[in-house]
Amino acid sequence: MPYRTAVLSDFESYLASEYPDSVPGSAAAVHEERTNQNLRLQRFPFSVVLQVSYPELDFANRWCWQACGPASGQCLDNQSQYPSCKLAHPHEHEGAWSTHWLAKTDYDFGYNEWSFAQEEDRDRFLQFVPEIHWGERFPK
Repeated sequence: MPYRTAVLSDFESYLASEYPDSVPGSAAAVHEERTNQNLRLQRFPFSVVLQVSYPELDFANRWCWQACGPASGQCLDNQSQYPSCKLAHPHEHEGAWSTHWLAKTDYDFGYNEWSFAQEEDRDRFLQFVPEIHWGERFPK
């Protein structure tokens, strides 16, 4: 059985974890984070937030590529443990989903948000979440 550390979360839990009320400047940081998320959600309104390790992030992104096509925006897939894109030079894709690293909370672990243009893609991703693990490169 491969390693599994992925935890289903939400944007509010991320904000509470990273910007506690007791820290000066948190309110402004939360406002900025919400503004940025709202901009992302205008194009991809169906969102899932997970706490994941880097290998799980790459494993989940590979599933998204296979199920939904390339991610929209700057392609960083060549840096992945589980790459799907064969192009190594800097480029972008126009896709139906996106991924956004929110914050690192521990060594190679943190919050990530996947956003989808279609509700059915988000729902299929949610069904896949229990299967997310570190992948075949990290056998236990």
